[in-house]
Parts: sequence; C-alpha cells; structure tokens
Amino acid sequence: MFNKFRCWLFNHTSMNEFLKMSQRFKKFGLSPNDVEDAIKSACDFFHIPMPCMIQDLTNVKNGQTMFVNYNRGSYDDDVLCFNMQQLVDMKVDSKEAFSLVMTHECAHRVLQNTQFPGVNNGIWEHELAADFLMGCRAGLWNMDESKLAVGLILTNGSPTHPEGTIRALFIRHGKYKAIEMRNKSIPLTIPNLLNEFMKYRQENLELIHQYQRKFYRF
Repeated sequence: MFNKFRCWLFNHTSMNEFLKMSQRFKKFGLSPNDVEDAIKSACDFFHIPMPCMIQDLTNVKNGQTMFVNYNRGSYDDDVLCFNMQQLVDMKVDSKEAFSLVMTHECAHRVLQNTQFPGVNNGIWEHELAADFLMGCRAGLWNMDESKLAVGLILTNGSPTHPEGTIRALFIRHGKYKAIEMRNKSIPLTIPNLLNEFMKYRQENLELIHQYQRKFYRF
C-alpha cells in the first residue's frame, strides 16, 4: 500500500516537468511507471511499505543511487535515490535489472537497524548483505542478475563499498542459496537468510580483508 503522503512522485510539480522526466527516462528505456513498479515490486519482496520519497538524481551533480534515512527504527522517513546514468554505466538497462538494484537499496531499509561485524562498523558487510539478498530475490523470482553482476565486477572498491568481484560473488551465492533453502523447505526469513550470509562471509573473510587492505590499515 502506498505511503499516505504520496511524496514518492519524484517531486514533479507541473505537467511540463513530468513530460521532461518522461523523455529523460525514455532515453534509458524506462518510463516513470516502470520505475514506480520496479520499486514497488522490490518493496513487496520484503513486505515493506513504499519509501516516503523517491528522488531522481540523474541530472544532479554527484547524484548517486542510494538509500537515505534518519530514524533507523522506522520505514517512515526512508528515501530511495537513483541516478539512471550511473546505473546504465553498470549495465542496468532494463526494468528487471533496475528492480534488482532497488532490491539492494530496499535490503538496506530492512537492515537499517542491523549491526554487522567487520572493519569500520561492518560497512562492507552491510553492502554485501544487501547484495546477497538481491541475489536471493533473483533466484526466488527467476530474475536475470547476470548483466548486473558483470557491471559490478567492473567497479572498483572504496572505503564504503567492496570490490565489484566480491559483490558479484555474494549476489551469485544469494541466488543459489535461496533456491536451495526453498527446495529444502527452510523458511526464507530474514534471520535465516542472514545466517547463510554470515556463513558465506566467514568463508570469504580473508578475501574480503585482502581487498580492504587497499583502504584500511589493520
């Protein structure tokens, strides 16, 4: 059910602005309705409400695709932002791929009050957990994550985000682990999925640390 404030309408204030936005989205192969539907389906996967606001930062200097909030105990102030050019550069060129990226951002919403172990308060682990859950949705909903994974592999790491090669590993593992759990009738709850994430994180901890040493001294 949509947020009662309905402030997710991309902040457009006139029909002219809406038409300009539609033309911009057409350039990337998506319509405003596609964007809305893709985000709603990502929210539906986690059984969470739509964010209070969706912001198109495509033409904003340094605009990023990200999740923003202030109250970690509530969904009521959640904001999802996206930069279509950034996403297309990562090979996100379809409604399905866009929805998978929004699944990653919605995973951050679900995990906003979760503390992960790791360097710098587990900042990489937060990203990898969101990637893992995105992979889970790809597997359970029979969605093609391959081009997105390839796009991520080409990205460099940073103090806040893991190397793309590691991210692709966690997406792929989430995809197959969720299918395996479903086939074994293991409840697909967030705690159960996070347990599987933590096991895989432990298996790959030395690899994670290897890449983190580019940015951190420990």
